[in-house]
Amino acid sequence: MSAVFALLLRTIGVGGCAFLALYVYDWGLPGASRIPYLSNIPIIGDLTTGRAHSYAADQVRIATAAQKAQCEARLEKTVSTFQYEALAAQVAEERRRRLIADLLTTEASKRAEAALRAKSEAQAELEARIAADRGDDGGRWTEEDRQWDGKH
Repeated sequence: MSAVFALLLRTIGVGGCAFLALYVYDWGLPGASRIPYLSNIPIIGDLTTGRAHSYAADQVRIATAAQKAQCEARLEKTVSTFQYEALAAQVAEERRRRLIADLLTTEASKRAEAALRAKSEAQAELEARIAADRGDDGGRWTEEDRQWDGKH
């Protein structure tokens, strides 16, 4: 390594070596960025990939992180919107079912009231017929009663 440095110093001089050192520091060694994980090593990574490439990579990481955050926020909003729409549809279905149940309950109540009225009327008619029955049979079955009982 020192032989290479001595050869460069004799060939291009101190100014040329300083220029090359600054160039490598700024732009990195050509082809070194293709070596995996080399840029992750502190100091060596900066020297091999170069400060300009490191800055550009940092800017790309920052922009990617910002875009990822925006994307996740949109996704969260989309999921929230989807959940809201699903819940709204569920509430609408529950309201529809409640309305149907209310209508059925009203109809059942009307039928129950009509049945109670019919029962009361039948009971009143039966009591009237019992009160009107003043026959001399003394509550015994007659032939007419037996015929009626056989038919019903």
